[in-house]
Amino acid sequence: MRTGRVAIAAAVALAGASPWWGPLLLRRFAFFEVRRIEVVGARYLAPAEIAGSLGLRSGASVWTDLRDLERRVASLGGIVSVRVSRHLPATLRVEVTEMEPVAMAAGPSGMVAVGADGRPLPYDPASAPVDAPVVERASPPLIAALAAVESADPALFGLVSAARGIAGAGGGVALELDGGRLLLGLPVDPAVVRAMAAVRRDLASRDRSWQELDGRYRGWVVVRGGARAAPARMARPAARRRGRAKARSA
Repeated sequence: MRTGRVAIAAAVALAGASPWWGPLLLRRFAFFEVRRIEVVGARYLAPAEIAGSLGLRSGASVWTDLRDLERRVASLGGIVSVRVSRHLPATLRVEVTEMEPVAMAAGPSGMVAVGADGRPLPYDPASAPVDAPVVERASPPLIAALAAVESADPALFGLVSAARGIAGAGGGVALELDGGRLLLGLPVDPAVVRAMAAVRRDLASRDRSWQELDGRYRGWVVVRGGARAAPARMARPAARRRGRAKARSA
């Protein structure tokens, strides 16, 4: 047994010095048959599904071409990046980054998670709950708006329960929160998103109620509902350093 392990160790050392044919030699040793697959980073896809996408046959070796395995996993929908590594003697480690859903839309068989690119994601909400705004229809402008809000202020995006497009004069999108509604113009300006979040925090710090924040007016966030309506001036760069946007009575 000890002699066999020494021989294997010598073979590994030799393979390291011979990159192209070394793995071919080591695949012949049963000692390197895959006995364990570790999946790291999966939140929405089932680890068993990711492991199965490797397409390994019985008796497969950890010395299988890792780039080929990565291509197989990447073919799964919802995978942004993948890295497969070997941990000798018999473990493959699969590290994935999944695409975060920005919406939940109605599909042929129920609710479907939708990515920032507007395409459906193969996530099963029944087994891996998806926390994303509900939309009636995943139109490109609406999905792009939600992706922009998530990028500009993830904390604010996390509070959005539903979203819809606004028809008629002004247009834009309406985002529903537990405490009110946010109105944004298209395309969504990240600076406006951050300004609306700042106004929302300012109102909360002063215990001011509100029903709607409208950011479709250039340089202003209009506050509607509550005790009285007031337009809040969007902070300029100098004002932003002082901490918050100022408001005045309507």
